[in-house]
Amino acid sequence: KINRGPCFRGRCKDDNMNNKSNTIAVIGGGSSGMATAAYFSRLGYPVILCDTPEHTEDYPQIRRQNGILLRGNSGQSGCAMPELLTEVFERALEADRVLICVPFSRQEEISRLCALHAHPGQAFLFSPGNFGSFVLRRQLEKAGKSGVLVGEISGNLWACRRTAPGEVIVAGGLKPLRASALPAAETGALVEAFRDMLTLIPGKNVLEVSLNSPNVISHLSGAVLNGTQIERMGERFAFFRDGLGENAIRCFDALEKERDRVFAALGFETYNPPSEGLMRKLLDKNVHDLDVFRDLDGPSSFSHRYVSEDAACGVAVLAALGRACRVQVPLTEAFLTICGVINGLSTENLTAQMAAL
Repeated sequence: KINRGPCFRGRCKDDNMNNKSNTIAVIGGGSSGMATAAYFSRLGYPVILCDTPEHTEDYPQIRRQNGILLRGNSGQSGCAMPELLTEVFERALEADRVLICVPFSRQEEISRLCALHAHPGQAFLFSPGNFGSFVLRRQLEKAGKSGVLVGEISGNLWACRRTAPGEVIVAGGLKPLRASALPAAETGALVEAFRDMLTLIPGKNVLEVSLNSPNVISHLSGAVLNGTQIERMGERFAFFRDGLGENAIRCFDALEKERDRVFAALGFETYNPPSEGLMRKLLDKNVHDLDVFRDLDGPSSFSHRYVSEDAACGVAVLAALGRACRVQVPLTEAFLTICGVINGLSTENLTAQMAAL
């Protein structure tokens, strides 16, 4: 039985924050968007949650229960109602700060809609990053918009899942996050724009920031190593509960070494400690503070975001950079190739796609 706690309305505790410059627009009605809207609503920020009509199926339930139910260990569990739920991008984009919380597959659509209503002085931050800043920059140029800050963080704000309509579970609280603007010269302004909400640490550039996501190392390779298990269990499969073992940890270690060689050639910094420590904690069932993370489901198939998104936005880019720098990354390329075969892509098609990168 879930203790919902008091339901917070999205009103600021400080009257000075009740203005457009402190309103936050969260774009994305999925798990990340709902978690972000609920979290900052509970902190007292005025939040507008916005998405296209096809992705607002949770809105009726959110209204019925008077808020988004945020579960897990974010530090802000409970029910919280944003100031506004809307499908009207023009209304949402009145806010000066915008968090875009959509998967890679939706970046083009959302960036086009945002660019139409963007205004000078506005700041956009992608979570997860996945090079969305390039997509939005292109759309802003097409729309003739200037004076807009665009950037992204390394990884996602949350490890989270939608557990029911209007309900999301989060594994872990907010920590300092690496971020970069595009162009990188504007990173300082991006960090300042979100300073009261998020602790953003400047990265060298968008490439360094996005490729530092731990998902680049673990998601695609973890899926390949558990291909048969994923077939058998489908939506019941949770990699960090059902698929993690010593063989996977050895592969992660080798993949990290390949990534770090590419980073050294490019002069990039590695942000996160080696994954082995976290993975061994996840293997230890006596470490209960990781239970929520351990039980997050996925991947359920080889079209899951663990594969489609992290292959395109991480592994393929890393492999292409390795070739460009003449740094060998054989295991990275092998996982990418195996995944392509599982998804019915020939070696010739994969080669052509990677050459295009």
